[in-house]
Amino acid sequence: MSATEFYTEDFPPYNYLENDELKGIGPKIIKELAREVGEEPKITVLPWARAYKYAQEMPDVGIFSIVRTPKREDVFQWVGPLYTVRVGLYATKENQDLYLGTNEENLEHARKVGDIAVQLGGAGEELLTTLKFQNLNKIVNINKALFLLLKGRYDLLETSDAYMAYMAKEEGVSVDVVSEAAFIGQYDMYLAFSKSTPVSTVERWQNALDRIKQTQTLNEVRIN
Repeated sequence: MSATEFYTEDFPPYNYLENDELKGIGPKIIKELAREVGEEPKITVLPWARAYKYAQEMPDVGIFSIVRTPKREDVFQWVGPLYTVRVGLYATKENQDLYLGTNEENLEHARKVGDIAVQLGGAGEELLTTLKFQNLNKIVNINKALFLLLKGRYDLLETSDAYMAYMAKEEGVSVDVVSEAAFIGQYDMYLAFSKSTPVSTVERWQNALDRIKQTQTLNEVRIN
């Protein structure tokens, strides 16, 4: 049985709903892969924690776009990388002068602030926990995070540069009102299948991705 059911989240600009239409680089790549495989994917948008749970429980199910972390390595079967994101800790303009040292110094200062907003169950939570952060405020609705950061609810926000630029535009503010206080890393994003999905299915999707990367479609889909 072929894997045709996928879960994703509403997380712009990578995967997001606009007028009930799923947009972003994530679904664009998945739909292109599905055409290469010869399938019509069923994509369901859910809160991340629920999507993550469902994607582990059933055969022939995948989840995107997901960071391949050590903790997740044996939880899924992986297809990718699809594209790459830059992740950092962001501060408001008023707090930018607190982060003028080396990156390690800035990270050390960030460990001492009151609250750092991270997505509940997201890769950022795992990555910062690994880096010995204990001041994480785990939030469900990431799409309100920039608004709350600007209101002073959080001291810092863990996210990507592309997300920050997109949400600044959505909030109608200049992207200059926030800046990267500390760099966390660059991470490849993947499509992940449940462990109960046949290996042959996973290989078929990986082979499709490999073929796409060798064609003109590479520029159109923007797979890194």
